[in-house]
Amino acid sequence: MPRYYRHIRQSDRLIEDPEGIERPNLDAARTEALNGIRDLLAEAIKQGKDDLLDDAIVIADETGRELMTIPFIEALPPRLSEALLAVASSTSKSP
Repeated sequence: MPRYYRHIRQSDRLIEDPEGIERPNLDAARTEALNGIRDLLAEAIKQGKDDLLDDAIVIADETGRELMTIPFIEALPPRLSEALLAVASSTSKSP
């Protein structure tokens, strides 16, 4: 079974996953990553933090090749992510 690594990208910094996970395919690794992102976001919300929304998970294979990048905001329910993007857009246009 292939091993996938879920690195966390925070701005220019990459926090590497040294262990990885075995999953049957990339879709299963993506599902696992989305669940992990949701757990991280839930903890951040409980602690009153909002600095994770710009982060992303980078899924890499055993050779280190990046296969997929998943922005944390993509793990949110669609209505919530749309609302956050709308707020961010409107506040960036404000003088």
